[in-house]
Amino acid sequence: MASSPERDVWLTFPNALTVLRLLAIIPFSALAMQGKDRGALALFAIAGLTDALDGTIARHFGQTSRIGRLLDPLTDKLFTGVAFVALSLFRHGLSSIPVWIMCAVLLRDVLILGGSFLVYSTKRNSGFKPSIYGKLNTLIEMGLVVCVLAIPDVPLIAPILPALYAILLISLLVSSSGYLTVGLRMMREPMPNDGR
Repeated sequence: MASSPERDVWLTFPNALTVLRLLAIIPFSALAMQGKDRGALALFAIAGLTDALDGTIARHFGQTSRIGRLLDPLTDKLFTGVAFVALSLFRHGLSSIPVWIMCAVLLRDVLILGGSFLVYSTKRNSGFKPSIYGKLNTLIEMGLVVCVLAIPDVPLIAPILPALYAILLISLLVSSSGYLTVGLRMMREPMPNDGR
């Protein structure tokens, strides 16, 4: 069965879910910085659920759109990035993420976004797709956020955090090298012929 063509419109239900997830960053940040971890964790879980729902709905009901293809991953990156900043720099006296872990996560995202922009601006190629390693890295990042927010209720999580940091760093390196390989290959490809 052929996939539905992407729409040029932006007003679709999946995109509305993405916008709601984008807006949820503000209350999530406030809750996380104030140490209201249960509320922050609940909001983060709801955001993750809408992330799964919008893609499923878009595919099954033919509501995929160009703006959705761009906005959805950017919202995910922004939400996760803000979560790492909030849980690293604004958690005085509370369970937190080390600053160096936050910097590593943000550096990877900035490099990937910059590389994607470079490929598009020079080759007009927007064909970057999440790799299995990239998706796994996202899951690990989200898992770390969940673990840090859950520590007040489940203190036994704290001792496993160093191991999770190591796994995350390996994931960052593997996924980044994969995207670098794809980006270099795309840069060597000829410009697409648009028929004009």
